[in-house]
Amino acid sequence: MTTDSPEQCASEIVHPAHARCVLCGQENPYGFNLNFRKCDDGGVEGFFKDNGHCEGYPNMMHGGIISLLLDGAMTNCLFVHGRTGVTARMELAFRHPVRSSDGVTVRAWIERQNHPVYRLKAQLLQEDQVKVTAKAVFMDRSELNPTKDVS
Repeated sequence: MTTDSPEQCASEIVHPAHARCVLCGQENPYGFNLNFRKCDDGGVEGFFKDNGHCEGYPNMMHGGIISLLLDGAMTNCLFVHGRTGVTARMELAFRHPVRSSDGVTVRAWIERQNHPVYRLKAQLLQEDQVKVTAKAVFMDRSELNPTKDVS
């Protein structure tokens, strides 16, 4: 995994079936509306700044929110590779507390793929320190892709 900054990443990812996603859906008025970008190494990257509603303990981001961020990054990584999948299993390692007062960068990349199973990894960084890592197994769900109208 590279340590490219968000400025070195390319286009934003948009997936029509994910328009109302609580994390990255741009049509969800109650969601985070997080944007991910495809990076040169084939992974994705996004930046999230807590709005003050994501704490568990004082000035610590809630672990469920962290899990959501990492899961969403891995899902968007599948999108940039033309795949649609759902999480079958995810394991996290919380290495350091994540301050809710500071922004975080979340990254994800495909480790291995053997259709219909995809293995991905992700990390959440704050001030260039890896705070949380994740690895997950996703199952292909291509039937969730919107069908194209041929009329």
